[in-house]
Amino acid sequence: MTSIYQQSIDKQRIIITGAQSGLIARLTRHVLSVNHRRFDSYLAGEPIHPLSDAPVLLVEAQDQLADYHHHILVLSDVTITPVTELEKIANSTPKGGIIIFPEGNKELKTLATRERTDVQAIAYSAYKHEVKDGKTMLISSTNEKFPIAFSTETELKCIGATRELLKKIGISSGQFYKAVSTFQP
Repeated sequence: MTSIYQQSIDKQRIIITGAQSGLIARLTRHVLSVNHRRFDSYLAGEPIHPLSDAPVLLVEAQDQLADYHHHILVLSDVTITPVTELEKIANSTPKGGIIIFPEGNKELKTLATRERTDVQAIAYSAYKHEVKDGKTMLISSTNEKFPIAFSTETELKCIGATRELLKKIGISSGQFYKAVSTFQP
């Protein structure tokens, strides 16, 4: 059987890595599904399965990151992969590629913002929100409020990472808020 990379040469390949990669990947899949966007998803280490003709491949991976030849790399706040391995994969981000990283993590910020030709580094942090009567509400740029099923700082950072990723693959703010407010962990 051919490798995931060989099956996805014509796709936009996105690697999501780190301790919160599962939640970021689940949120991303949910928002894409709600918005009827076609994608393939692969959990590194699982048996290789045939991919569809969807334009996007989401890879949730902790190691062997270089095998996918990514276009977008999403680093979650707590990493499992050694920084030297993350640096190697960040350095392999192609021209026009994107690295999405947690603003508050100095080590990952340094790694992501290192000078690379035509690679965009995008920071994320806990998404703007408020807690009222025990309910967490995301707050949009127009001050609209959307209830969500999350409340911890880590979960809100995952929402921030997911939003930055989805902006880069064509999901509007309205599509994002509507979909994320229906996500159930």
